[in-house]
Amino acid sequence: MIPASVRPWLIGGVLAIALAGTAGYALGSSSATDSSDAEIARSNAYELAFGQSLERVEAISKARGLKSGKSRGRRAGVKTGGREGFDIGGGVAGVEVAKADADSAAASQAAAESAIANRQAHCGAIPEAPEICPTSAELNEYQAAAAAADSGSGKRGAADDDQ
Repeated sequence: MIPASVRPWLIGGVLAIALAGTAGYALGSSSATDSSDAEIARSNAYELAFGQSLERVEAISKARGLKSGKSRGRRAGVKTGGREGFDIGGGVAGVEVAKADADSAAASQAAAESAIANRQAHCGAIPEAPEICPTSAELNEYQAAAAAADSGSGKRGAADDDQ
C-alpha cells in the first residue's frame, strides 16, 4: 500500500519515463533508412530516454527520502539522547552520593580516631578507676567535682567544729 503523499510524484515519474520512452521510439523510428536500422535506432533512443528519466526520478526520490529521513532521524535521536542522558545523569548522581557517603565515613573515622587518642592520653588519670580512660573534658569535670567535694567537706568540717 502506497501512502497518499507518495502517489503524485510516483505517478508523475512513471508517466515521465513512459513519455520519454515513447518520444525516443518516435525519434528513433523516423530517422532510420531500413527496418533493422529503425529497430536499432528505436532501441537506442528508448534506452537513452529511459536512462535519463530514470536518473531524474531517482534523484527526486533520493532528495525526498533524505529530507524525510533527516527529520525522522532527528526526532529519534532526541528521544534516544534524552533516554541516554537520563541514564548517564542517574549514574553521575549515584557516584556523587557514593562520594559524599565516603567523605562522611572518612570524617566519622577521623573523629573516632581523635576521640580514642584523647581518651588514651588520660588512661589511669583517675586513681579510683585506673581502667577508665576519660576525655580531657570529662577529666576536667571530674577534677572540678573532686575539688568542689574536697572544699565542701572542709567547710562542713569547720562548721561542725564551731558548733
